[in-house]
Amino acid sequence: MRLSLAAAVPLLALGPCVPALAAGPVNPQTLTTIAFGSCAQEDKAQPIWGSIVAQRPDLFLFIGDNVYADQPDPVTSPGQIAKAYRDLGAKPGFQKLRVACPVIATWDDHDYGQNDAGKEFRLKKPAQLLMLSFFKEPANSPRWTRDGVYGAWVFGPAGKRVQVLMLDTRYFRDPITRDPAWRPGGPVGPYKPKTLEDRSTLLGDEQWAWLGEQLRKPADVRIVASSIQVVAGEHGWEGCCNFPAEQQRLYDLIGKTGAGGVVFISGDRHLIEMSKRSDASTPYPMWDFTSSGFNWEPGEVNEANRYRQGPVLRQPNFGVIRIDWSGNPRVTLEGRGGDGAVLMSQEVELASLQTSAPQTSAP
Repeated sequence: MRLSLAAAVPLLALGPCVPALAAGPVNPQTLTTIAFGSCAQEDKAQPIWGSIVAQRPDLFLFIGDNVYADQPDPVTSPGQIAKAYRDLGAKPGFQKLRVACPVIATWDDHDYGQNDAGKEFRLKKPAQLLMLSFFKEPANSPRWTRDGVYGAWVFGPAGKRVQVLMLDTRYFRDPITRDPAWRPGGPVGPYKPKTLEDRSTLLGDEQWAWLGEQLRKPADVRIVASSIQVVAGEHGWEGCCNFPAEQQRLYDLIGKTGAGGVVFISGDRHLIEMSKRSDASTPYPMWDFTSSGFNWEPGEVNEANRYRQGPVLRQPNFGVIRIDWSGNPRVTLEGRGGDGAVLMSQEVELASLQTSAPQTSAP
């Protein structure tokens, strides 16, 4: 049943903006530039929006911790979440982005409403309503009529088709496992992976079924947004690594469905890095482009990541995905700093992102 609009806490109007996009129908626009990012403290200045708008993106993906609704105290009412969104909506730079291009969003824990929370969070339904309302989700969007905020968008004609899949890593997620030996200030975080035999879920049965259907649909590039890192797994914080059976299920599903062109984007970690896993567990190289921290303080990063490609930096940053459809089609992953300068860049040929399994359309 559709969430009740009567339960919504009034939100700050965003003023003129590019119309929001409903999940589902094919948008005829051919995408060449997609910007994305995560972790924006709404109680601080956000000058980074000017640098993002300067890239002239066709689309912006907000992939989690879009506000910090649970800070400084745990959430006690939907009004606290609404206030955080009003503060974001009042940012002049964010308002300019909304005029420049469509914005599609999913959430992580802090805009969900509680640090590291999963399916047990008691305000998840009001939080869903507030998020969809703030980002002006169209009335015909299926995200109004189901649990969770996951969604799919498709752009461009055959041969230049981009599928955007926004996952929800919060609404259905079972509890993560704490490491009893963890101590604050240590070299790794407080969580440890479950066993491969553990059948706890990250995405939940309904979202898994939906994802399988979406991956069977034809597309040339698939941007799969996860609020938490998909590939990296040695840091001890939140990530798909906490659920190794679910992580492998994701790789296997890509192979089983024959879904080519997958590139993961992720946030959460207040750093920027690129990871690539290519071994017997993956159908082809799995790239995970992590961009997190619009206005967090710079600092050192001393954590291991065996799959890291290039540098890892902790400073204000955002990501850009450029798609070159000419000749030998490719995507270029660009990590940019708060001033727009290029911090890292990686070119990936679409021909390298293919599985041998046949791709079929979902019924």
